[in-house]
Amino acid sequence: MMKLKMMFGIAALTSTAALAQGPQCDHAQLPYQQMTPVPYDSTPYAPQDTMPAQCANPEVEAYIAAWEAGEIDFTTIKSNSSIPADQQFCKSLDDDGNVLEIADCDKSKSPVGYIWKELSDSPTVIGITDGGRSDHAPHFHGQPECYYVVTGESQTLAQNKFQKLSLGQYFYIPGATIHNTPILSDKGLGVMYWYPNNAHFNGFKYYWRKDVQNLRVAEEAFDRVDEIRKRDLNLGPYGTNEAIFKK
Repeated sequence: MMKLKMMFGIAALTSTAALAQGPQCDHAQLPYQQMTPVPYDSTPYAPQDTMPAQCANPEVEAYIAAWEAGEIDFTTIKSNSSIPADQQFCKSLDDDGNVLEIADCDKSKSPVGYIWKELSDSPTVIGITDGGRSDHAPHFHGQPECYYVVTGESQTLAQNKFQKLSLGQYFYIPGATIHNTPILSDKGLGVMYWYPNNAHFNGFKYYWRKDVQNLRVAEEAFDRVDEIRKRDLNLGPYGTNEAIFKK
C-alpha cells in the first residue's frame, strides 16, 4: 500500500549500493547483513502525469500500454516466467502478516482490504495491487520504487505532506525513503508498482517502525510521519484507526 528532513553525520546514510560491499568482503551482502539505513521522511517528488525518468522500464511500459488500451485488467494481467506457475494468483495478508491466496481475486475477501499479484521477479520486480478503504503502515526499503495508478485515487506521502494520487498518475520514491498511502477514498486504489533496476524480491529488506527500535534518528522520522498523518488525514499511528477503516 512516498517533506524532506535530511539526517547528516551518520554512516548509515550511505546508499544501499555502497553498503552492499563490506570492507573485507568479496561478495554482496544480504540486506540483513547490512547496516540499517536512516530513512528520509518522505520523497522529494510529487505524483505526476508522465513517467519519471527514474522509472523508465520497457516491460512496465508494455503493461501500462496494454492496460490503457483496455487489453488487460486486474484479473487478466499475466505474470512473466520469473513468477512460478504455482505463485501466479491473487494474494493478501491476514492480521498476523501471513500471505493468503484470495479466491477469484475478490478484494472483499481480504482481511486487510487489499490484494496484489506478482507480475515479475526478474529482470525487474513488478506487481499490481487492488485495494478498498484500508490503512497501510509507513515503511521504507533500500530499493527505489515507482507507482502507476490503474484504478481509483488516494493520498500519498510526498514532499512532507499527503498529496492526491490520481488515476493515470506516476509516483517515484527513492530508496531509504519512508512512504505511506492509506486508502481513504470509496473509489479504492489500484497501482502497478515496480522497483526499477532491482530484481529478486526475496533479497529486499523492508523496514517498519519495529525494525528501527533504539535507532533514534529513524524512530524520530517515523514519529514525524505520524504527525503528518494526523495533520493531513486525521489518522492516528498505524493500527489505531480500526473505527475509520472497519468494513
